[in-house]
Amino acid sequence: MQQQVFVKVFPQKNKFITEKAVNRQLYPHRVLTSLTITAAQQLYVLVMKDLAPIDLKLPVTVKLAYVMGVKLAEFHQKEKPFAGIYPNNNLFAKAKHDIAQLQESTIKTRLQLLLRDLSSLQPTIESDLLHYSTTVLHGDVGVRNYKIINGKPNLIDFERARMGVNYQDFIKLLYQDFGLNKELITSFINGYKSSGETVMASPSTQVFLLLLTAIGIMSYTAKISDPPFQRVGEKMLDTVELFLKRMNSSGSSSPINETNSSIPELIALIPRD
Repeated sequence: MQQQVFVKVFPQKNKFITEKAVNRQLYPHRVLTSLTITAAQQLYVLVMKDLAPIDLKLPVTVKLAYVMGVKLAEFHQKEKPFAGIYPNNNLFAKAKHDIAQLQESTIKTRLQLLLRDLSSLQPTIESDLLHYSTTVLHGDVGVRNYKIINGKPNLIDFERARMGVNYQDFIKLLYQDFGLNKELITSFINGYKSSGETVMASPSTQVFLLLLTAIGIMSYTAKISDPPFQRVGEKMLDTVELFLKRMNSSGSSSPINETNSSIPELIALIPRD
């Protein structure tokens, strides 16, 4: 009997282990075999049943955004930590290290100043991260990683899965693919919450995670020119700057209520083009 297969080759062992582990949880019978090829570079090969994914019909509608939120919540609920998963900890130290590697002085200085200003909230943020970093994140949530499988939207490509705060999986989708469209964001969040999930981070922690994501984008675009993607990172930095400005002017630790699921409030802070 013939079987359609999908072969994925990894140069990094950790991504191979991650993709294999996540697929085994979500699709128990999908992984057929795996092997290591030793050549000029060691490669890790995963052979799986082909899910025959189909691209989403774009542009994203409010209805589709809701379903995307539902599917991400399902992933966060179903996927459990596994041996070898990236712990995603010591994030302030990681942010400082990654900024130090940048060469372009203007963006480097901007990032250093923002990290310095957020450091006044570091004990609160680190406590929040320690408490809420209990979710297995997809790690690369975007329209391109949602596909139609068996007639329904589902997530694919799990090689970047790691532990963290669930909000981390929202950031690039909201800023890059949704373009900060408030109707799409609200529908997505409503879909995510429909199965009982909540946004597991205070506003100040969300802002720090925005900064961390922007640092990652700037590190990438420093190596590979991608002006549109860099502008996405800059929009994240605009949000961080406005949050800090309002925090300083209000004289409190946060310009918005730390106890709320505050994504709509954070979006309201974002400067519009």
